[in-house]
Amino acid sequence: MTSHRPPDLGAVIVSAGQVTLLLAALDDAADYKRDRAATCADCTGQPCTTCQWRLQAADAYDHLAAQMIQATEAAATRQYAPGHAADPEAGQ
Repeated sequence: MTSHRPPDLGAVIVSAGQVTLLLAALDDAADYKRDRAATCADCTGQPCTTCQWRLQAADAYDHLAAQMIQATEAAATRQYAPGHAADPEAGQ
């Protein structure tokens, strides 16, 4: 099975406060796209091409937020796991 994910371009370090801000921005952006689609005058019975794109973008924002939450939780679990040293050189 072939993955349709883009290649990993590396990691970006953000603080907990920045993660919270990014998640809120993604949530707001998804809501905005869905609101625009819901009030579109060109949609009659089904979403127009523009609104299909808006709804896809909203789903992409939700997916990215879910990935960020999952990665944040996994990092917190690793950091606080029993026997895990916060300082990688502490065990040497």
